Amino acid sequence: MNKQDIMIDLNQSINSNSEEFKRLSFDLQGNILSPHARDNAAHIFIEFKNPQSARKFIKDYLVGRITSSAKQKADSDAFKTGESNGLRTFINFSFSMNGYRFLDIDEHKTPTDSSFRNGMKSKQRNLNDPLIDFWQGEYQKDWHAVMIVSNKSSKILRNRVSTIKKELNKVIKSIYVEIGKGIRNNEGNHIEHFGYVDGISQPHMLTDKIDDGKISIVNWNPKGRLNLALVEDPGGQGPNSFGSYLIFRKLDQNVKAFRLAEQKLAEKMQISVDYAGAQMVGRYRNGTPLIPISPPQPTSAGKMNDFNYSSDRTTGSKCPFGSHIRKTNQRNSIIPDGVQFPRRGITYGGNLSKNAESGVGLLFMAYNSNIGSQFELMQSSWANSTGFPGGVNSPNGIDSIIGQGNDTGGQVYFKEWGNDSSVLREDKSLGGFVTMKGGEYFFTPSLSFLKNI
Repeated sequence: MNKQDIMIDLNQSINSNSEEFKRLSFDLQGNILSPHARDNAAHIFIEFKNPQSARKFIKDYLVGRITSSAKQKADSDAFKTGESNGLRTFINFSFSMNGYRFLDIDEHKTPTDSSFRNGMKSKQRNLNDPLIDFWQGEYQKDWHAVMIVSNKSSKILRNRVSTIKKELNKVIKSIYVEIGKGIRNNEGNHIEHFGYVDGISQPHMLTDKIDDGKISIVNWNPKGRLNLALVEDPGGQGPNSFGSYLIFRKLDQNVKAFRLAEQKLAEKMQISVDYAGAQMVGRYRNGTPLIPISPPQPTSAGKMNDFNYSSDRTTGSKCPFGSHIRKTNQRNSIIPDGVQFPRRGITYGGNLSKNAESGVGLLFMAYNSNIGSQFELMQSSWANSTGFPGGVNSPNGIDSIIGQGNDTGGQVYFKEWGNDSSVLREDKSLGGFVTMKGGEYFFTPSLSFLKNI
């Protein structure tokens, strides 16, 4: 049997120079195993006019322009060696369940995840999302597909999107384009609108940087198994045809209210605003975590991610249990657990503004292999839960950043780092700074499925 006919074991992480990567990367769309790494992106939501013209558009126009994982790596390598100016456009394409139904895709070729099949709107109560009538109007629609188009240059991106829209206009009933633009701090690191470095604690399914010694793994190894994101594509044409479930959520940020909450917490506890905010997030704005630096400082180690909570399991006096990074990543095992997943979000709304109350935020995107046991569990059972992860001061409130719910029990903070007796409980959990404006579950299929659609 040819080794190409043997299905790759997804219960492992791989190097992008490995034989396993070569076997799966030509049929796998880009952005799943590693981010597309462009600071300008258009997210084109599509409602097709009829199945026949949609299929023809996908096969005749779109497939040849989609960036495979293999092409993404080749483009990245060319940029690193100076053979490319880094201005190559990235494209990928995903269907909603409504899209599979509209195109009348065979049942045995349709992804099976129950959350995907029911759609994000069906999970409004479970996720404690706003009522659908309060979602942004465009996201109340049942879109068939989303196309992500990105480029380093905003001008090139605009031109490319304009060209794509001209082709799409021949086959669509309606369209909506959501623009994302990455913002960076003075050190060149990506930040979100509250001003904090974002995207640090990612599972690395491609282990290149770890294998090259660029990432420290003494206390925490971010090597993530392929099956955190990849699943067999039932419509694929080979044993190594994989896809992934894409979660898309538009999260609006009230920066003014968040910064005011930081200031009030600092005044109440007689601590610095930097430390108050760090307790809410779990890191300082430059990415320095509250653990294991002793005591941590806002100018310390920056994007350090090699830590665990072994010295702070009971009280959370070093990193509060209600802080965002503590809620969403327990670090109980040496490698990312099965709830973790790769995130591919990008900010929207322009540059930082300390007084913005709406119109800025994050286009949250993540790839899952099982939506219910990954994203939905993390949001509903971790971030929204007042009793998770427990400890002597439980309940510890909702996630200070993404928690959804009106919790009157309050979160727990500390006046002194590592001093269990310096505990202070807020009467009501700090939160409500992020408003979910709408979203959907998609599936990013294999290229061989799209070629034969």
